[in-house]
Amino acid sequence: MSRWTTHVDPTWFRADPRPADDVGLAVQWLGTAGFRVLSGGHHVWLDPHLSRHSLGELALSKIEPRLDRIQADVDVAHAVAVGHSHFDHALDAPAVARLHGARVYGSSDTLNWCRGYGVPETQLTELHGNGESFGEGPFALRAFKSAHSPLFAGRVPLPGRIDQLLQGPAHYTRWRVGLTFGLHLQCTAGSVYHLGSSNLVEAELAGIQADVLLCCTIGRQSVRDFTRRAVAALRPKVVVPCHWDPFWTPIDGLPRQIPSNDLAGFLREVAACPDAPDVRVVPIRGWVVVRA
Repeated sequence: MSRWTTHVDPTWFRADPRPADDVGLAVQWLGTAGFRVLSGGHHVWLDPHLSRHSLGELALSKIEPRLDRIQADVDVAHAVAVGHSHFDHALDAPAVARLHGARVYGSSDTLNWCRGYGVPETQLTELHGNGESFGEGPFALRAFKSAHSPLFAGRVPLPGRIDQLLQGPAHYTRWRVGLTFGLHLQCTAGSVYHLGSSNLVEAELAGIQADVLLCCTIGRQSVRDFTRRAVAALRPKVVVPCHWDPFWTPIDGLPRQIPSNDLAGFLREVAACPDAPDVRVVPIRGWVVVRA
């Protein structure tokens, strides 16, 4: 299969039924790098991107969160954590926060967008990426310095910071990358690490392990030996690939992948790792129950 194909083999999918709220640990993929992490009735959302504007809208229009699309999928939210501030990671975070009274964890870049959207300061917690730990329901949430993959000709797209209040609607280029974090959630039932971009800083991960690695796949070819390094650093038991779908297409459309993503190649790369973890490819809205 060519790495440029958009085809997704339906036999790759393995999804569990939605668990009960009191599950020990479960994750749900919402497309792009967006996930819900659930334990003991506490719902934490990571990089939720549900508005999914079309390429035409991104090129020609100003964008803002689409509340109808967010309300359709975000039924319960206690917290939102954002790994970096590109629009396809941070755009919907303040809308989730305002709709559900959820706390937002993010860099000053992300929080300047949340402030511009009207999220009260009492709901905002700044992340610095120093491994600081925050209690969030049954979870300990920690952020570690990470890096964005240099997707385009060796360059990170939309570099720079959001150093002033950002108000929408705005062109998607206003959401600069800002600081980039890996996000670690630990509860008694297990741990999850969210890599929202295909890059990492191994030195920041010394002594960190995750039972589940939520792993961005697009752009990994621009980072030397990314898949093996990520698996070696975090030693997961399960890998859930993400950010392989065209996030400018409807969330209910046929499953396709971004040309050049090569999901089949990613599956081979994980299988070639020493002590290879299980890989769970799930459709959008699909669940993986880690521990009942």
